[in-house]
Amino acid sequence: MKKSHYLAALFLLILLSPALSAADYSSGNIRLTLHEGIGRFSLYRITDMDEVAYEPFFISQDPRTSFLAVLFNNRIYRLGESSSFRVRLREQGEDPAIIFDSSLLLVTEEFSFIRTKNASSANGIQIQIRIENKSPAQADVGLRFLLDTSLGEKRETPPFITDRQKINAETAIETTSPDHFWISRNDRLSLMGSIDAEAGKKPDLVLFSNWKRQNEVPWKTAYLPGRNFSYLPYSIGDSSVCYYYDPQPLSRGEEVVYTLFLAAEDEAGFEGISAGTPRVVPEIVPLPVIDDTQETDLALLRSLVARIDDYLADNSDLTEEELASIEQTIAMLRARYRLP
Repeated sequence: MKKSHYLAALFLLILLSPALSAADYSSGNIRLTLHEGIGRFSLYRITDMDEVAYEPFFISQDPRTSFLAVLFNNRIYRLGESSSFRVRLREQGEDPAIIFDSSLLLVTEEFSFIRTKNASSANGIQIQIRIENKSPAQADVGLRFLLDTSLGEKRETPPFITDRQKINAETAIETTSPDHFWISRNDRLSLMGSIDAEAGKKPDLVLFSNWKRQNEVPWKTAYLPGRNFSYLPYSIGDSSVCYYYDPQPLSRGEEVVYTLFLAAEDEAGFEGISAGTPRVVPEIVPLPVIDDTQETDLALLRSLVARIDDYLADNSDLTEEELASIEQTIAMLRARYRLP
């Protein structure tokens, strides 16, 4: 096996490692996972505190399918993927946050647990996104948040509803719309997201559309009322919600704040929850960082690294069978985590 093959394998391990490292927090029946290396988060409902069993509110197998993107003077940066931004977690002393830092912008995605009106304990999170202009001059700054939903897929009922309408096809909700929140359900779980929660700046557009269609566009996808959630032949019945905050001028050192809420369904919606009111934030309890599937994958990675180390130390070549085995392991992990 040539050294280029070793380097390719090691590079793959570097790519996979961030996807498998995470920091976990819980409150009530909610678990929040922050993925440090890729700048993403996952959200779960805990179904068994003793066994630490949980279900995801949205796609979690590959957390990168949901993301923040910022627009800076007509340049678009997908946070967690752009080399212009350094990513780190803030875990001590304050609410946990993912921080994206560059010479142009400082973006802080801060999380806190919330309890809606009819919940007995924490049943969701507030996401507060702060963007500070660090550049030497005024700049136009906008924000986009794509959420890769899944609960309403593969059901005969509408994949989404709001407090005002059923959503069976591509739908745009603008600032003038009377809708306050949306809901996506399966047979066991429901996710509720804010539209107008009387907190912070209301999104200029909330677009319900096919995930692949929204993932592939740099900023806004062309909206076609009534278009279904399929993107033939690539993505069938694949749902997503995308929040858009149009660019606004920010002076040097100025900050803009956006606030979103995600929670288990409550018939009262997000009534009474705002960024300025006291939060219900019980003690944060760390949970195990990885689940069984990830533990198995980590074991495969450790085994692969050990094999590569052995051959590097001996300066020997791999047999065709050994090379095929390593390549098969790499291909399996690449497919599972949707790596290119």
